[in-house]
Amino acid sequence: MTNIAPIVPSDKLEKHSILTLGIRIFTVPILNMLPGSFIKKIMRRSSRDASDVIASSGSTQSLEVMYKRSFQKSSKWTLKYMANTFWHTVVSQPKALRNRLKITKSAIDHNVLSIISNPSEQHATNPIRILSIAGGSSRSTIQVVADLKNNGVTHEIEVFTIDKDQAALDIGKQLAMDAGVSSNFNWICGNANRVGTLIHDKRFDIIEIVGLIDYFDDERTIRLMKVARDVLYKGGIIVAANVMPNSEVPFVHKMGWPKMIYRTHKDLEMLLEKSGFTKTEIITEPLKVHCIAIAKNECS
Repeated sequence: MTNIAPIVPSDKLEKHSILTLGIRIFTVPILNMLPGSFIKKIMRRSSRDASDVIASSGSTQSLEVMYKRSFQKSSKWTLKYMANTFWHTVVSQPKALRNRLKITKSAIDHNVLSIISNPSEQHATNPIRILSIAGGSSRSTIQVVADLKNNGVTHEIEVFTIDKDQAALDIGKQLAMDAGVSSNFNWICGNANRVGTLIHDKRFDIIEIVGLIDYFDDERTIRLMKVARDVLYKGGIIVAANVMPNSEVPFVHKMGWPKMIYRTHKDLEMLLEKSGFTKTEIITEPLKVHCIAIAKNECS
């Protein structure tokens, strides 16, 4: 039986070096104790990237800043470069988000390739369908589809991204265009609560819910997962992630990030079980800020 969770090579994920861990002993407690207004001031003054993140905290725009790490294009050993290095690599949050992106991409890619290798009856007449709920730019799925296309895979893949933020969808449209996969994507501006009515009776092989249930209580999360399970094919999977309790929680909220619900991997597994998923595998990224669940729908 094929595993639903991919094996992500350890060297592909970001960790803290011994030097970074030493710096964090002093800096993390300080960041957690400083007033929010002061934290925002030093972030604005020290780094363009950090300033852009706090200007749009919690949005796709802020995530894109952390994914792209534009500071790498600047000259090394300048004050600007060192400040950006601190915010991007000494603070865990950006590294952990990039790890979450890599694991999510790997999970989607792993399961798409599994379907291509062992197609079921529905794929004789239907494309592989992926649904991203509150998917923002759908960066991970765009990378998967683009990589498959560049490697000569011709199997039809159809992606639907639902997000209530039109600006996030516009970012995704541009990313898809730049990657040459625009024709594979459908962008729907709408609320996650209306998934059932927005997809017009379609069913899916893979559903991605990453960066959304961080803001949902248990009851609302279970309700969403049940709706998602109802539109999955039998054997289809959900890729879902949740932020975990971590040492930087006070700092994250002081910099203006919306309030989140922190869950352990056991908490996330329990929510999926209550939603009707009986087979779930959990990956915790190395910095232990995010856990990613891959759950299989074994019901018809």
